[in-house]
Amino acid sequence: MRVVIGFVIFLLIPFFGFADIKNNQSELNYEAWETTVSRAEAVLLAGRASEKSLEILRDEISDWRSQFKSSISINSDRISLVQTQLNALPASPEDGTEDPLKERRNELKNLLNDLKIPGLRANDAFIHADTLIGELDLLLRARQTDALLTSVESPLRPSIWTQSVAQLAGAFFAPFTELSSTEISDAQKITLKKQAVSIVALILGAVISWFVGLKITNSIETFKNKASQKRLSALALPVSILELLFKFLSVLLFVRALHLSGLIGLKGSLFLDQLPYFSALFLFALWLPKHLFSGDVGFLSSLNLNSKLTTNSNFGAAALVLILFDLTSTGLAQTSIDGDANAFATLIITLMASFILWRICKSITGIETLFAENKNVSEQFSSNFSSRLTYLINRFLLVSLFLAPVLVAVGYVNAGRELTQSVILSLGLISTVIIIQDYVIGLYLVVLGEEDDSNDKLIPILLSFVLLLISLPFFAVIWGVRQQELLEIWSNFQSGFELGTIKLSPGLILGFLIIFTVGYMLTRLVQSALQTTVLPRTAMDSGAQTAIISGVGYVGIFLAAIIAFSTTGLDLSSLAIVAGALSVGIGFGLQNIVSNFVSGIILLIERPVSVGDWIEVSGKMGYVRDISVRSTRIETFDRSDVIIPNADLVSGVVTNYTRGNTVGRVIIPVGVAYGTDTKIVESILREIAEAHPKILKDPGPSIVFQGFGSDSLDFEIRAILGDVNWMLSIKSEINHQIAERFAKEGIEIPFAQREIWIKNPESIIKT
Repeated sequence: MRVVIGFVIFLLIPFFGFADIKNNQSELNYEAWETTVSRAEAVLLAGRASEKSLEILRDEISDWRSQFKSSISINSDRISLVQTQLNALPASPEDGTEDPLKERRNELKNLLNDLKIPGLRANDAFIHADTLIGELDLLLRARQTDALLTSVESPLRPSIWTQSVAQLAGAFFAPFTELSSTEISDAQKITLKKQAVSIVALILGAVISWFVGLKITNSIETFKNKASQKRLSALALPVSILELLFKFLSVLLFVRALHLSGLIGLKGSLFLDQLPYFSALFLFALWLPKHLFSGDVGFLSSLNLNSKLTTNSNFGAAALVLILFDLTSTGLAQTSIDGDANAFATLIITLMASFILWRICKSITGIETLFAENKNVSEQFSSNFSSRLTYLINRFLLVSLFLAPVLVAVGYVNAGRELTQSVILSLGLISTVIIIQDYVIGLYLVVLGEEDDSNDKLIPILLSFVLLLISLPFFAVIWGVRQQELLEIWSNFQSGFELGTIKLSPGLILGFLIIFTVGYMLTRLVQSALQTTVLPRTAMDSGAQTAIISGVGYVGIFLAAIIAFSTTGLDLSSLAIVAGALSVGIGFGLQNIVSNFVSGIILLIERPVSVGDWIEVSGKMGYVRDISVRSTRIETFDRSDVIIPNADLVSGVVTNYTRGNTVGRVIIPVGVAYGTDTKIVESILREIAEAHPKILKDPGPSIVFQGFGSDSLDFEIRAILGDVNWMLSIKSEINHQIAERFAKEGIEIPFAQREIWIKNPESIIKT
């Protein structure tokens, strides 16, 4: 855990500029460098230096290498200028005549060589430094491997148990024994009296700080009844971290008060120096399950977790294991503990850790049932990401909880201890990443006003991927990768690669992604504000509002990309020829998509069709629900969605029943039997149409005698409706009234009748 904390601090150093202090030196002291080289080669040849000395030497050479790297390009501008001047001179005469520019040409060549010498020397020194760093890394890695593979006698020998228990008990209670046996001297009493006020103030501050932490927890419980779930989820994590900090501050104040008392001996002081680290580890271990298993973490919602086993006890016990390991390797080493006692203690702590890991495995009841039944494993494994990850973690824990005690039992104490510590720290890091990921995604959805089912959209997935990438170096440190090796990998990766004349580096790519993401989020925020606050207060129809919101989105994304390119300094002019060649092929292959894209822009600008319009196109009728850059979604009257390419709406024939207003005409055909008085029929139909409340009076309805059909006299009611969306229901109501009035008046509505003449009926009879 201390290695991880140190790695975090070490990573932050370059961002504050401390790593580049020496790089600003204009002159390099090569004599000092040669001295460092001689010392490094002597150390590598002897191979007896301690790991701490090797690390210090490596850091020193790494600083030299950074200086050399920055000096390789020294005088580059002047070299380019002199080279241009030299190339501008005409060529020397080939006929052997005297060259009038010979002196000038030699002068420029000498100057060019003089300018190149510092860079060439720096490059040579850089290669030498890089080689030495590689050799030091190999030596350190070999020592690290040897330490893990070093074996001792097995701690399972009963002959060492009694002596080991006695030594461990004496070492554990040594600070308390020292405190109880120490007599307070007069000088200590005087010091205690002088520091009494400070000690009381510190203890009082510790109590108050702890009480404030508890009150913060209670305030969250009170806030649950007054705030929405989204606001509560956005506040819960920061407030709980604040509570954690107050409690840790309480421990620091209490430790400081004990130090000021002067009553603590040497061994007690050594333990007090470690107490803040132990308390931070234990408090964080108790903090994790409060958020991990609170029911709000979306990642764990799909897992069937046993609530009886996912309690604070498992996490607190895991923190206790790490504390005991640390005491065994550092704190208890201040007392007389031999190797057998250390191995015996490591075996006991490893068995305790295995029991904790076994309980964690049992807490995932879905996987436990899977193991018990031992069927459909492949189907469960490939069902979703959370199930796959849970399956892998469970299997890894099962292997680790059996392997670690076996390693310690056969004598590989260091390997068993490192495996146990790495597994516990990895579980803690995984839990932390899950909590942070869920909080960041939730905060993103709250800020942009998204729905809860938006977790599967692009930006939340990208945020999760970024958090996973950030956590990878921490996993590497936990599993034994040295900090300097990670920084070496990052330095090589940061140098980037060339694509034509463009040099891409992670810094440029990350800067582009950050600027573009910020621009995208601001665009979505503006869209959300327009949709919920600004546009609803205007007189614009829903179609115009949708067009403005979509246009703002396209313009915002385009501007975000342009600003990201210009800010990061990416020069894409060299790719213009390649892009031009590709655009021809893309134009032929994706011409339909491009056509639909342009048509979508035209629809948003001209707005012949808007969201909410009732249209008919290509034989499909329904309401427009969404207009995107490629297609338009229509919801038909049977509640099915039809996707229409935008090109069909621009170049095809479209009937818009509600464009501009909802006034429209309804036509109701009616047929009556031959011999019926047509004037009476016209009078009845007019009376029915004029009596309907949703038919406009101006212009009023008209009755048209269409003509003489094959089976009936054909009439039509033509009426103007105030809202054409009610066309079908109005037509149905009027048809009911027509049927009722015709039955009352004795008017017959005919149906088709046909007479069949058979030319040879005798042939049918014979058959």
